[in-house]
This record gives sequence, C-alpha cells and structure tokens, in this order.
Amino acid sequence: MSGLNRDDGSFSSLDEQTLTTTTTTSNEGAEHEALLDKKSRNTPSSQVLNQEASTLSSGSVPAGDYHAVDGCDQEEELYKLRVPETTTSMIELRALVRNAIPSVVTFLLECSPFTVSVFAVGHIGANELAAVSLGSMTANITGYATIQGISTALDTLCPQAFGAKNYTLVGDYMQKCIALSITFMFPILICWIFFGYDLIRLVVKEPETARLAATYLRYVAFGIPGFIGFECGKRFLQAQEIYQVGAYVLLIAAPINVVMTLSFVKWMGYAGAPIAVSINYWFMALLLFLATTFMVKADKTPHKMNPLQCWGGLDVHKAFSRWGQLASLAIPGLIMIEAEFIAFEIMTLLASLISTKALAAQSIGTTIAYLTYQVPFAIGIAASTRIANFLGAGLAESAKITTRVSLIFGFAMSLVNCAVILGFQRQIAYAFTNDEEVVSIVLAIIWFIAVMQVSDGMNANTAGCLRGQGQTKVGGIVNVISYYVVGVPISIYLSFFSPWKGLLAGLWIGSTVALTLIGGVQCWYALGSNFETLCENARKRTIDTIV
Repeated sequence: MSGLNRDDGSFSSLDEQTLTTTTTTSNEGAEHEALLDKKSRNTPSSQVLNQEASTLSSGSVPAGDYHAVDGCDQEEELYKLRVPETTTSMIELRALVRNAIPSVVTFLLECSPFTVSVFAVGHIGANELAAVSLGSMTANITGYATIQGISTALDTLCPQAFGAKNYTLVGDYMQKCIALSITFMFPILICWIFFGYDLIRLVVKEPETARLAATYLRYVAFGIPGFIGFECGKRFLQAQEIYQVGAYVLLIAAPINVVMTLSFVKWMGYAGAPIAVSINYWFMALLLFLATTFMVKADKTPHKMNPLQCWGGLDVHKAFSRWGQLASLAIPGLIMIEAEFIAFEIMTLLASLISTKALAAQSIGTTIAYLTYQVPFAIGIAASTRIANFLGAGLAESAKITTRVSLIFGFAMSLVNCAVILGFQRQIAYAFTNDEEVVSIVLAIIWFIAVMQVSDGMNANTAGCLRGQGQTKVGGIVNVISYYVVGVPISIYLSFFSPWKGLLAGLWIGSTVALTLIGGVQCWYALGSNFETLCENARKRTIDTIV
C-alpha cells in the first residue's frame, strides 16, 4: 500500500515508522525530517510507537515523495503530505466532512424502506399507520437494534486492525460478526414468523392492529439475513475509509424500493410494504458484494489499495469460533443501542394507550427523529473510524484531536437539524398524512422533537467516539441509567399523572432529559480518556492474527 495519498487525511503507523527511521540525503527529505522532529516533541506516544515497531512490519517510501508545496502554508503542506503525527483540527474537519457526507446519504437511504412504508401505508388509514408503527417497533427492538448493536463491535475492531496494518484480520472480524448475528437472530426470526400475533397481543388490545403488525413482522423476517450481510459489509469498507460504495449501492436500491413499495401496496394492499422491504434488503447485500468485488479500484480508494486485500478468504470454522474478543465489545454495544431503541418504542406503546390518533402522530414524530438522527450518527461513524485507525497505529495525539473536532462538528450539525424541523414543520407533518387530527397532534409536539435534536446529536457523536476508543461499556451503562432511571419515569409521569396528562409532549420531554444526560456524560468520558492507554489497548487487540 502506498504510504502517501494526497487526496485524504488518514494516516498509518507504517508511514510514521518509515518517516522517522529512514535517513534521507536530499534537501526535501531533510526539511521533512526536521518538521517531524519538531512535532514529535509534542507527541507523548513514543513508547507505544516503539512497541508497535516490534509487532508491525516495516516498509520504505521514497524520500522524494515528500516535498513541500509551493505557495501553501504549513497546514496545507502537512495535509498534502499526510504526515501521521502532524494532523490538525482543520485536517480532521476536512476528513470528517469528506467521510460523513456519503455516510449521511447511506444512512438516510438505508432507513428509507421503513420511511417509504410509513408514507405508503399511512395514506391507507390510521389503523394501517398504527400497525406499521407497531410492527416496525417490534422489528426494531428485537431485530435491527440487535444486529446494529452487535455490529458496532466492528467500529472498534476493524479500523484498529486496519490502522495496525493487520489487514486480513479486518475480514476475519467481519465474518465472525456475520456468524454471531445470524446465530443470535435465528430464534428471534422463528418467533416473528410463527408467533408474531401472540407476542403483539400481549401489549396491544386492538386485534386488527395486532394482526396487521404481525403480518409486517412475518414478511420482513425473510429479509433480515440480507440486512446482516449489508450492515457488516458496510462496516468492512468503512474501516478502510471507503464510504462511497455504500452510498452508491443505496442510490440504486432506494429508488427501486420506492417503486416496488408503491406498486406492491397498490396490488397487494398493506402486505406489499413489508414484502418490498424484505426483497430490498437482499438486493442491497447483493449490490454491495458485487460493487466491492468487481467495481472498487485500488487507485480510487483513500489508501490506494483494493478492499479485498483485507479479505483472507472464507473460513466458516473460524467465523463460528472464538467470539470472545468480538463479544466483549458487541454486548455493551448491543446494550447501548437496545437501551435507546427500547426507550423510544416504550414511548410508542405509551402513545397507543392514549389513542389511535396519538399513536399515529407518535409514529410520525419518531420517524422524523430517526431520519434527522442519521446526520450526527454518520458523523459519529466517520469519527469512530478515524479514531480507531489512529489508535491502531499508535497515534494518541491524533486520536485526541479527532475526538474534539468531531464533537464540535456534530454539535453544529444538530443545531442545523433543529432549525430545519422548526422551519418546515407543517410541510413535514402533511408529507406523512392528510388526517387533520393527526397533523394537529404532530404540530403540537414538533417543537419538542426539534429541541431534542441537540441532545440526540451529542448522544450520537459521543457514542461514535467511544466506539472508536473501544469504550462501549461506558455508553451501555450510561444509556441504561439515563433512560430507565430518569427519562422513562419522567415520560410516564408527565403523560399520565401530571396536570398535562393525555398529551404526547410529556413523552418527548422525558426522552430529551435522558439524551441530555447521556450526551453530557459520554462527552466527558470521550474527552477525558487516557489516549496512550487506549493505544496500548488497541495494540493488544491487533498483534494477534488468530482471534
């Protein structure tokens, strides 16, 4: 792999070892070495780097490739040269923006199957809208949150392995994650297919709504293996800072899903929506596989290497064995994701106790919040990859800078989300439904949804930083306490026992309080971490090729 890519701000430990140990005779090489010496005095990770040198292979880069760029200031020169330990806040901001944009597109389009289903079914009637909300709620809690929670382990393991240049370990982790996810989900899918109605009837009184929700689960179940493949494959590429492929895949799959959903709903009625979702998940996985295998060119990637260099071949025995390393990160990641999903779905259940119209309005509000959440979440993913890459390469100071920049950038974007919701509230409400009573309820809570964006944005960004640092246990504990000791009790009190009982606003106030606590505590942990210790932890994870 080439040590220098002039189009990107990501770095590797191999480049740094080469730069700091290779004796150059040219004036350009001497100038560059002097610049490194100046920076190294401010970098506290030399001991960790020496340990990295004993475990990682070394290489050489021609000294002539390192040259100053006429007319550029020092920061621009360093950005062009991709010097490992000389990153700055501006370099990291550029990298985050560049990586986050395709991620935002990817995540928004990835959640489009459910959103399109709400649009298509919502215009059939309030009962159908309530049913699709309940069906997706159950799928979120027991399915999507489970898969995403397990796969968050890859946000730590794969980028750290890539940063340490242990390339085939990236592919090994992906295989293990797919195997673990399938094993975990198999009994859940059996319940969706055969016992969905009975499970939903435990919490829903209306039999027709329960029947329609169970229908949603039954058909979506067959697409879940495809969703697992896409989710893990996407993170396999993100670890290598390849974000565009997922976006391109969904730019093809999402429009097809819209046509498919609208057509199926017209021909089959309500059942057409989950059938279209299920087919679309397999289509997404297939497109990602084909694009990764045949379309990605090495010279078009940030690190100038083909992503298949991180694939050591299919090994079923290895995939289904030795899950300890993966599980140690997957379990707290699962708790973190599940805590938030369940808390929001409890809000949906509580809304169903108020009225069917309130449930329909809550479904719209949750969908709005979920869509806007994808922006700070994408920034968190980009930050997670950068931080993990730096820690895997033993670059503590660079990881610290990325953490700071990502939190500031994420906060700014959450303010933009808030402004957009407030500015287009009526247009947003009518886009989901023509029922005036439901629209009225949505407009009554949309201010709370908008304000919540700031807290939810901090939650998403700090969670991304903690995943990159390998500190998902912190997020898991904070999420459980904040939601279930503070947020949910406040929501229940305000909506059912306070002078404002019977209003959805109380549900959103409780969630906002919980998210504010989560964002604040996680921010404190992410910024206050000992990054040299985190580098050492990453080194221990990546020195062994057998996991």
